[in-house]
Amino acid sequence: MGFDLVSPITLRPPREMSHGNDHQIDRHTAWRGPDSRRGKEPQLMMTPVLLVTLGVILGIPALLAAEPSTGKLVGRIAYSGPALPDHTAEITRDASFCGTSATIKNVVIHPKNHGVEGVVVSIESSNVPASDAPLAPLVLTNTHCTFSPRTVIGQIGQQLEIRSDDPVMHNTHISLGPRTFVNVAMIPASRPVRKPLKQPGTYTVKCDAHKFMHADVIAFAHPFFSLTDETGSFQIMNLPPGEHLVTIWHPTLGSTQQAVTITADGEATIAFDYAAHAESEKK
Repeated sequence: MGFDLVSPITLRPPREMSHGNDHQIDRHTAWRGPDSRRGKEPQLMMTPVLLVTLGVILGIPALLAAEPSTGKLVGRIAYSGPALPDHTAEITRDASFCGTSATIKNVVIHPKNHGVEGVVVSIESSNVPASDAPLAPLVLTNTHCTFSPRTVIGQIGQQLEIRSDDPVMHNTHISLGPRTFVNVAMIPASRPVRKPLKQPGTYTVKCDAHKFMHADVIAFAHPFFSLTDETGSFQIMNLPPGEHLVTIWHPTLGSTQQAVTITADGEATIAFDYAAHAESEKK
């Protein structure tokens, strides 16, 4: 059964049944109003309260409440300064597989638009809502004597899954401040190890067997964060309207903050250049 919710719903009263001189009323209650004196059938208009009640009975979410309007934040993080040198680390263990040295590229810059890959952009305002939706596990993999990805971002309550694809043993050691979060030996062909992220913050990741291996895991208490892609671009969806403080963080280039105003159904944009920002700070 369907109802046209645009046109008013009318209910017609039952007719009176006459038997001789006595007037009997149908077992349903009849409505009488001014229209009945003019020979018209009275009508009962459905009020908003009745429409909501009808929505509850029929299970029509659209009758109950509309989703609140939200906005989004988009942008690009770049580095247009002098070329940054790579770091070379000597390898003294498992050199037959890992090699005798490792070239560590701390900052990955797009060759055309200078966008920086792997920058974490997040909202720091206290008025953003948390999310209790189920989330897929985060994956951190030991692969060819590196951690992949270099930076992992997620929410508290989310599972962090540690894997190893290498034929050598790694020792994945993750800490939050001075406290160890997990310290596990990953032998060849070992099964993945999972552990939930229970506290927000930046977790440092290292391999005790291969000192040149490093990564970061960042856990947030809300879903409003993003990691820039290879062009330096990012977007954060479904932000509540209002003013928010945005944090831009990179493990080598550092962090900065900007205020941004989000409007309902609107789009705010951030264009940030680390090199230009550093020059402006000198002035």
